[in-house]
Amino acid sequence: MTVQAVEGAAGCGKTYRLMEMLEEILTAHPLAEGQRVLALTFMHGARRRLADRLRTVDGLWGRVECCTIDGFAWRIYRRWRGLAVALGIPPRIEGEFDAVCDAAGLLLEQPQVRDWVATSFPIVLVDEGQDLRPERLRMLVAHSAAARMLIAADEFQCLEQALRPNPLVTWLQQTRELERLCQVRRTNIVGLLTAAAAIRHGQVPENGPGFRILRPGVSIPLAATMLANAIAWRRNGGNVAVITPSLQGGYAQNVVTRVAEGPCGRHGNGPYSIHWEGTDRSEVQVILEALELAPIALGSEVILALRHLLPSGTARATKGWVENQMHACGRTEFPRGEIEAVIERNVARQRQYGLSAAHHFTALTVQQAKNREFEGVVILWPYQVGGDAEHKRRLLYNAVTRAKHWCQIIVQGPDILRAPPFA
Repeated sequence: MTVQAVEGAAGCGKTYRLMEMLEEILTAHPLAEGQRVLALTFMHGARRRLADRLRTVDGLWGRVECCTIDGFAWRIYRRWRGLAVALGIPPRIEGEFDAVCDAAGLLLEQPQVRDWVATSFPIVLVDEGQDLRPERLRMLVAHSAAARMLIAADEFQCLEQALRPNPLVTWLQQTRELERLCQVRRTNIVGLLTAAAAIRHGQVPENGPGFRILRPGVSIPLAATMLANAIAWRRNGGNVAVITPSLQGGYAQNVVTRVAEGPCGRHGNGPYSIHWEGTDRSEVQVILEALELAPIALGSEVILALRHLLPSGTARATKGWVENQMHACGRTEFPRGEIEAVIERNVARQRQYGLSAAHHFTALTVQQAKNREFEGVVILWPYQVGGDAEHKRRLLYNAVTRAKHWCQIIVQGPDILRAPPFA
């Protein structure tokens, strides 16, 4: 039916503009009984933040479903599994994300499927669209023939080198006129604005108000002192994010660990407890390493092993699943591999629907920091940053533009400053 798209640099208010566009459409075309808005993102963290934004939209009144595009694709494939077989689509399982999305795209290209989805979701909103691979874009292109679609994207914030040129942005430029936002709203600090613009245009970022590249922190103690001083001397208080483009080599982890161990440098700033944000995989690994369970175990043994884990929603949910299997299905034995699979599913669900605890000081990767903002940012830039010069510029840009008031960069060695993205 219609596609409206907005693009702009980081912090220009693309998501805010999406909310305005949605309000305009709802005013002109109110939802009918039983209809909802479908809001899609690529990552679960972005999904939670988008859901918070949608609660402020006048005229929506909770009639919205916010999910990842992978989750939506699985629902389409599962609902139309019989048609998928008839179309010759090989069987798919839930974890085959690209394959499931491609299958869902093929299904949505069928008029009966597309119209069925549009009946329930006549309006589709997509945030951070630049991260969508061709398999996911196929779904949007197919569904755009039957629904009103609102999309926000910024090609330069895409961190996957395989998506150059960006498929979604190319499609929008070929078929639609993009609304471009030019004014950065996240910050008005001159040094931050100037540095971000320089990085985006392939120029050398210069120190200025709110932005500093510190002298190289060759040693872990020196880099830890710089990080502790940045936290101690921060202006405006507020939360601080420690962002790194790479965890390889352990540079960022070692610096953060040193800051947590005790006072740093001659000023004695610290210690500071900095929380590392994990991934589904890392959280699952921690649980499985602590799970003492035989390859085949009795139900009572599984429950006992789960009770010995640190208390968590994942452990409680897994224990509940085992008890249900014992009481409802009469099962007495469970393979460890099956319990591990249940733990993996429960971790994913906890991260999808739960809210992470707030931490004053957070450490995370550039990819995890996308679409977020912090009062202050410290970037730890190690030697082990892969990709070409363009990719490194995008990594640095995404990290710097998370800051609202100030950003400091600590590089592992002086050679880094003589190469892109710093030179």
